Amino acid sequence: MAPRPKLTLSEWADRYAYLSAENSSEPGKWKTLPFQRGLLDLVTDDTLERISIMKSARVGYTKLIDHAVGFFIHHDPSPIMVVQPTIEDAEGYSKEEIAPMLRDTPVLSELAGDPKSKTSNNTILKKQFPGCSLTLVGANSPRGFRRVTKRVVAFDEVDGYPPGGAGSEGDQIALGIKRTLTFWNRKIIEGSTPTIKGESRIEHSFEQGDQRRYFVPCPGCGWMQPLRWANLQWDKELDAQGNVIRHMPETAHYVCEHCGECIPESRKNWMVAQGEWRPTAEPKKKGHASAHIWAAYSPFPNASWPRLVEEFLEAKDSPERLQVFVNTILGETWEEGGEKADTDSLLSRCEVYNAQVPLLVGVLSAGVDVQDDRFEIEVLGWGADHESWNIDYRVIYGDLAQPEIWKELDDYLLTIWEHESGRKIRISAVCLDSGGHFTQEAYRFCKPRWGRRVYAIKGGSSKTGPLVSKPSTSNNLKCPLFTLNVGKLKDVTHARLRIKRREHEVRTPGYCHFPVDRDEDYFKGLTSEKRVTRYVKGHPVREWVKPSGVRNEPWDCRQYATAAQVILNPNMQAVLERMQTPEGDAGAAQAQNPKAKPQPRTIRSNFMKR
Repeated sequence: MAPRPKLTLSEWADRYAYLSAENSSEPGKWKTLPFQRGLLDLVTDDTLERISIMKSARVGYTKLIDHAVGFFIHHDPSPIMVVQPTIEDAEGYSKEEIAPMLRDTPVLSELAGDPKSKTSNNTILKKQFPGCSLTLVGANSPRGFRRVTKRVVAFDEVDGYPPGGAGSEGDQIALGIKRTLTFWNRKIIEGSTPTIKGESRIEHSFEQGDQRRYFVPCPGCGWMQPLRWANLQWDKELDAQGNVIRHMPETAHYVCEHCGECIPESRKNWMVAQGEWRPTAEPKKKGHASAHIWAAYSPFPNASWPRLVEEFLEAKDSPERLQVFVNTILGETWEEGGEKADTDSLLSRCEVYNAQVPLLVGVLSAGVDVQDDRFEIEVLGWGADHESWNIDYRVIYGDLAQPEIWKELDDYLLTIWEHESGRKIRISAVCLDSGGHFTQEAYRFCKPRWGRRVYAIKGGSSKTGPLVSKPSTSNNLKCPLFTLNVGKLKDVTHARLRIKRREHEVRTPGYCHFPVDRDEDYFKGLTSEKRVTRYVKGHPVREWVKPSGVRNEPWDCRQYATAAQVILNPNMQAVLERMQTPEGDAGAAQAQNPKAKPQPRTIRSNFMKR
């Protein structure tokens, strides 16, 4: 049998690939776009071992992975592994991309056999073909990387991989690459929409490679240049003082960086057709190509220059929406404003309090994390505009099945604290975790202490709704139980930890204070979880993930103490005024005229203030 003729991946795709109705608005024969050709052909370039693509949405990267899989099944049979962020993502990719491709691409359907067959050689995550195999795994599962040897490994949406690696096994990309070591002609493909600057995996990989960009000619002077957002301009209507009163995105045009010509959208396709990929850096290791591509090159109507300007104008006043624009349209990382929320930066802000409870504190709340052999408790002091002070962090060890440790906890929660004003102050509200192995004990502890505002709580999975839901009594002890919107609470805490203290001002809204006796271990626990942003069909999905083996009790206690303050919802101005009187016991300071519950503080960025 004669060997198959050598084909590049773009040639293979143009000859054999089909788009399926399930995942394309224009099903039928595939046709490679000019800027896609160079990306596809990186995969079949014999001089390259590793390919890293930092990209926006709307550029067809998923199809690059699909076509690479198809090529190595049909034209160059090889063992293949595709790594998605989670097992659920891997299953979705199999059903939504691989299955339709095997069905609708004739040369692949001949090799795939009966798609309804459920044998050990044909499952959702593992498929066998003549001379090759395809394995789909989730980056959150170490099992998927064991006992497999692959020539081709494709890592998809790497910025959505859980931080800290696949359990105790280590970094997911390193694990996947290790599976290819026995192949001299291995291919390592990775790509992603980037997320946060300094935390983005794909940005790091892009910077390790030769950093290719797609250069296009100016129709006027012929100067070759990559498209940049800063050069995409549009007309604006100004008032007499020069202030913008109306944007006109329909006038969007590109300004040549060399001659200054204003290039209309109508010339974009000509420019892209004449373009070429050029490396802009030396790779750190030979054989590593990296590329950046973004939506401005796409010929589709939803990526026209006027449409991109419209999307920017819709997003520019919201940091959250602007981050989505920067990540998914520009294909660039987002740089957050404010201070870092890491161990060293938080440790450096520790200060000496003038009393157990500083003068600007009006209310104390506590969060109790319940472990199998101990309670961990954080007491927070609250001032105006959600400014907070860490007052105490306590660990109480004991057998939680016995009443003695619960009595010790109760005594601690009744502690009377010395306020800088000279008054006494007690804890006003407590949230106690009931989600562990001692749920019934937690209910029995909290229910009779409802009048002292000792609340049983559990974490919820909802990504919408209030920070804390109304209590439910649908448990066997009829104990009122609050459900926390854990994701939102963590966003709130993270944003507040990043707030920089205002110089020469007494108060800083939202700022978090810490006393000098908090040690490094406390701050490691407080900064233990990392926020991961995954893009699913162009939509951001933000999740908080705890790296394997890391303790996160201070982080959890902070959420619970914050939730207690949300439930209490004090009229802080009235409370602070009352605290300034010189005598008496402030007791459990509480709301007389509740205000609206606090919302997450947004992170401001100086990015693209236009």
